[in-house]
Amino acid sequence: MLKHLLVIAPLLFIGISHAAESDKLRQKLEQSLPGVAIDSLKKVDNADLYEGVINGEILYFSADGRYVLQGELVSLESRTNLTEQRRVSLRKDIIDSLDEKDMIIFEPKQTEHTLTVFTDIDCVYCRKMHSEIEQYKDLGIRIRYMAYPRGGIGSQSYDEAVTVWCNEDRHDAMTRAKAGEEMKAKTCDNPVKAEFETGQKLGVQGTPALFTENGQMLPGYVPPERLKEILEQTSDQS
Repeated sequence: MLKHLLVIAPLLFIGISHAAESDKLRQKLEQSLPGVAIDSLKKVDNADLYEGVINGEILYFSADGRYVLQGELVSLESRTNLTEQRRVSLRKDIIDSLDEKDMIIFEPKQTEHTLTVFTDIDCVYCRKMHSEIEQYKDLGIRIRYMAYPRGGIGSQSYDEAVTVWCNEDRHDAMTRAKAGEEMKAKTCDNPVKAEFETGQKLGVQGTPALFTENGQMLPGYVPPERLKEILEQTSDQS
């Protein structure tokens, strides 16, 4: 028992020391970056660096709070991209927290994979993807649509997404809108703004943006059969 305590005690001291250093750094950063909310702050292994997450973006700070680094952090020892690894983890946390009542979901008869897709009504490849929705479903791929109007909040594409959501039959409205049909504008309580902001937090820059269940992002249209292959591979890795 004494031997175990002698091993645990230094670890507890190190943990307390890191926590105190982290708190001190957070206070310093909050002074240097007024109005910026730091989602998380933690030490990077034994390096003299701290990883900070601000609005979904990963940054690295020197322990004294004087310098900030933006970019990919790679372990030379393991050849692992630590930034992308962490980015995937953060995306998964966000995706897991989403409420399906705010999505338009196209369900296969038997689900093998679930894909969260940020989509724009007018984008060419979003329309191409939706024109093949039955093929995705036949392959057991469950598509969870979330709105990402590329024109931003208040744009025409934003209004179109709201109109689709506010139709009584959202699935039919989505299909008709993506086929180019002009639809009578409708408004109601809707999640479009919140979904657009979630997409930004996830790093969406274009549509369609596809997210696997484990947090990997596939930027752009992927044909049904190829998507099935990718999803099989990613599920084997998780």
